[in-house]
Amino acid sequence: MVMIALCSALIGAILGTRFKVFILLPAIAVGIGFVIIVAALRDSALQTAVWVAVTWGIFLQLGYLGGLVTRVVTAARSLPPRSAPSTSARN
Repeated sequence: MVMIALCSALIGAILGTRFKVFILLPAIAVGIGFVIIVAALRDSALQTAVWVAVTWGIFLQLGYLGGLVTRVVTAARSLPPRSAPSTSARN
């Protein structure tokens, strides 16, 4: 379960640095599809598959948030510094 959480968070971080929020629903759907396939092949319990799917979705979103924060911070650092308004007296 920890590996699924880490992998989905990393995938979410990559998606967060590259795409808009609309990528999350297809990414969650693809992940849940993989979970269903693997659960069927391993003959896992339904409860385990549901917990894995929930873990996938939650950590994908948390990773996306981390990637989004990274994108915003790096964009803010690349902006030129703002000049202070002039305080000299005008005649």
